[in-house]
Amino acid sequence: MNTKQKGFTLIELLVVIAIIGLLSTMAVVSLNSARAKARDAKRLSDVKQMANILSIQATEGTSAAALTGCTGAYADVITCTGPGEVSQFSKFLDASTPGTPCGATPTATCQYSIVAAASTVESATIKFYLESASGGIAAGAHTIDANGVIN
Repeated sequence: MNTKQKGFTLIELLVVIAIIGLLSTMAVVSLNSARAKARDAKRLSDVKQMANILSIQATEGTSAAALTGCTGAYADVITCTGPGEVSQFSKFLDASTPGTPCGATPTATCQYSIVAAASTVESATIKFYLESASGGIAAGAHTIDANGVIN
């Protein structure tokens, strides 16, 4: 009678499980960085669209079209009610941090905020934060003006 059984030893099974765990951990880590890059790409797209709206409103409006609803220092862009298409800013949300507008020097993701020195469309800049470098722009806090210039 043959007493040898076919199968894997406990050590062999533990080694395979450890390798699978290591590979899945590496996959999750690389997926997280891809998610951050995707969020940053959306942020750049959003702020460029808002800058276009400011630019269009500046050329279509009066010489000094006044912003309404979002004239405080570092006001959340979703509070803007005008003029014209500026009211569309309520559709631009940074889903990572709803309700936390970017302040003077943000150090983490924040909701897009608008700063208008003279409360006009022409003087407005939009503040935003990138988690990682994206589109040739370094990670960190940035502003974009009505001309689409990112600082």
